[in-house]
Amino acid sequence: MIELLFLLLPVAMAYGWFMGRNSIKQNQQTAKQDLSIKYSTGLNYLLSNQQDKAIDSLLDALKVEDDSVEAHFAMANLFRKRGELDRALKVHEHLVRLNHLPTKDKQQAVFELGKDFLSAGLYDRAETMFTKLLKSKDYGVKSLSYLLKIFQSTKDWQHGIDRKKLIVKYKDKRLLHTLANFYCELATTAFEQDQFIEVIELLEQALLLDPNSCRANWLMAKIYESHQQCELAAKCYQAIYHQDNEFFPDVIDQMLACYTRLDALEEFYSFIKMVYDETASSGALICYLSYVEQKHGKKKALEFIVSALKRRPTIRGFEHFVNMQMTSTDGPVSNTGLDLIKELISEYLKIKHRYSCRTCGFNSQIHYWSCPSCHEWEQLKPIRGLEGE
Repeated sequence: MIELLFLLLPVAMAYGWFMGRNSIKQNQQTAKQDLSIKYSTGLNYLLSNQQDKAIDSLLDALKVEDDSVEAHFAMANLFRKRGELDRALKVHEHLVRLNHLPTKDKQQAVFELGKDFLSAGLYDRAETMFTKLLKSKDYGVKSLSYLLKIFQSTKDWQHGIDRKKLIVKYKDKRLLHTLANFYCELATTAFEQDQFIEVIELLEQALLLDPNSCRANWLMAKIYESHQQCELAAKCYQAIYHQDNEFFPDVIDQMLACYTRLDALEEFYSFIKMVYDETASSGALICYLSYVEQKHGKKKALEFIVSALKRRPTIRGFEHFVNMQMTSTDGPVSNTGLDLIKELISEYLKIKHRYSCRTCGFNSQIHYWSCPSCHEWEQLKPIRGLEGE
């Protein structure tokens, strides 16, 4: 009898294992069926435009495992793109609350939640989310970038400067450029209050962060001019040309005033001739023509501008050419045709945009240091080509 029991024991174990396996399969099958039902229900809600019920059903159906996290992010990003921020927030907050989510996915959820709050104009909450990620390897620089956007929107320049140590550590050129403009904003306020020493210190900090910040040198030149230090101002204007020759035409008149006070016009026009030779700028051309006319007469000046317009025709250059044709050493020439051409060109230039953003293409007749469209710093520059410089 005992021998029979020993013989039946393996059979019983095999039977138990078989039934247990079938039970697990059955449970898994039942779970899959439940998941399928919930998922189908969620899709039906979505298709019938009952989106709040759809989100609840899909969140319940999509158990957050490694293979379903991306589905959550995709769904939330779709809502945000459609402007349905409350629904995007609901999904991302659901992910943030899950304790067992892997660190990388948790950080992504916090980052996306910060973007949701930013899009909704909830700057304090967005700042809290991005601040949590400042030490993240994957999201540190991105979070800093968004924090600076928040401080730019709220004009909280000092808050941005408080992050200087971390920004310098990352050595990201865009962040350094943005921070340099924060210093320029504080310098502008100090300049309006005639705080000479503070302005200089702030602008020196801006140039340390971004040596190519022509805005810092532009402000530096203004403060030097206001204190009759024209030689230092002139050096700042020269530096602007080497930093960003596209912006230089906007400072030619100020630079001329400095060199006039210094009684160094020969040096000034020598520099302007070099600028024209290198850039063919209309502003530099028109400025240099006054020197040619003064030194060599109107005939030489006309020959020079004709040659220049053949090299690079521009509307501004042609307008100046018409002005020169309308006058002579004996006084104005009566010419109805030229009068009409000049009037038409002048009216045309009045309605044309003077500046264009090199980042987003926004056009404007006046200059902004921060583009009103994309909010990038120092990207609004004089238009080049036939209708500009």
